[in-house]
Amino acid sequence: MADTTPESGRPERGDGESAASAPRIAFERLRERTDELELIISGLIAFALLAVPSRLFEAWAQADVHAGTFGQFVLMFGYMIGAGLCYTLAGAFIVHLAVRGYWVGLIGLKACFPDGIRWERIGTLGPISRAYYRARLPDLMSAIDRADRAASVLFAMVTLIGLLILWSGVALIAVLALAWLFGLASGAGESTALLVAFGLYVLVMSAVTVSALVDAVLVRRRPALAQLPWLRRLVERLLAFYGWLLPQRLILPVQLTLHSNTSGRAFVLALFTIMFIAPLVGIGHVVGSRAFTVIGAYEAIDADAVEHGMASAHYEDQRGPGDRLLRWPMIPSDQVGRAHLRLFIPHLPARDNPLLASRCPAPAGDDPGAARAARLACLAGLWTVTLDGAPVDLGTFLPAERRDLGLRGLQGYLPMAGLAPGRHDVRLVWNAGAATTGASRERSFLIPFWLSPGYDIGRDEAP
Repeated sequence: MADTTPESGRPERGDGESAASAPRIAFERLRERTDELELIISGLIAFALLAVPSRLFEAWAQADVHAGTFGQFVLMFGYMIGAGLCYTLAGAFIVHLAVRGYWVGLIGLKACFPDGIRWERIGTLGPISRAYYRARLPDLMSAIDRADRAASVLFAMVTLIGLLILWSGVALIAVLALAWLFGLASGAGESTALLVAFGLYVLVMSAVTVSALVDAVLVRRRPALAQLPWLRRLVERLLAFYGWLLPQRLILPVQLTLHSNTSGRAFVLALFTIMFIAPLVGIGHVVGSRAFTVIGAYEAIDADAVEHGMASAHYEDQRGPGDRLLRWPMIPSDQVGRAHLRLFIPHLPARDNPLLASRCPAPAGDDPGAARAARLACLAGLWTVTLDGAPVDLGTFLPAERRDLGLRGLQGYLPMAGLAPGRHDVRLVWNAGAATTGASRERSFLIPFWLSPGYDIGRDEAP
């Protein structure tokens, strides 16, 4: 049959062949534009992805403080997957840009110097070096072909990994959401919801693993098992279940093409390595956002020394972006010149609620004022506060909403009258006397400040 594809690339009807069954655009025309499209897509996506983690971090930091234990787990998991995916894909796309740029440079050299390397004109190479390099270095056309192949395979690989990680993250978040809904409907605690989420995850992974092991290992070694109707139905149903979780029509054409046309073991190793690295990048970003520095050689002023010294997270006028995740007790500044010192103690639901539930049963009666006072007294009872060793009465503290800090908590004013100018220390202990490990471990904070003379010290006026 004669070729019915005109120059425009659109097939014509003829010889009973439907135009809808033929490709709409000739593959050769598509291939001519693939390289420039790869460059455009890689350039746009790479630098766009680098800007996404900071936005994700702000959203996570703003929502994390208001959530309970289960909510914090879901938010942190979503942030780690999102940030890790963005950084991993951005790095891979930048590598692709470098390879494709190298390819463009080779084409330019081939256009300017069609003969390639002229070995006889290289005076810095002796006969042995010249023979060595000529036997091992490819010519320009071979280098162009290899770079083109490497760039195309890398681009497809990065796209595949991005789809897999994104879809897997969405599926896991859906599993966590189902577990959370189960916890709400059944009245179970957050620990039970986490166990349900873990059980659903194990169920899904078991279905995928069993189908792979049965078909790829057992049936491959014993082909006669493929004729067993029940075994065939089991594998097909597991694959159908897996297909319901994963968009196979979108992912498998790329995955199986790469797998079957490259080194199979190398492809599988690279695929799972990058998919494993992406969440680790997110975890590293979370750890790095809490720490002062990831790489440091501080011996004298280490983290323990700072805990007994001064930390900017305790002073509202010194807090910076690096203190965003440090929700510690705060005072306005390290220098105080007023008659009262404002002290804000954050209330963190994920940290405080489990302890409040075990220590403070719901008060009897229908008086909302009494119930509210009991809850606040119970929250204040989690803390032990001293000023220069003297106990501070938290019964005078009020519930406060600090939208400038994005926090709620207890806020009170410590009188400065009678204190000598100079250094003074506010010490706070949460859950005093508890174990040294675990979520409910004892936590202590030191906030030194300096009372400056020459201001309104001694006046009995409100701040």
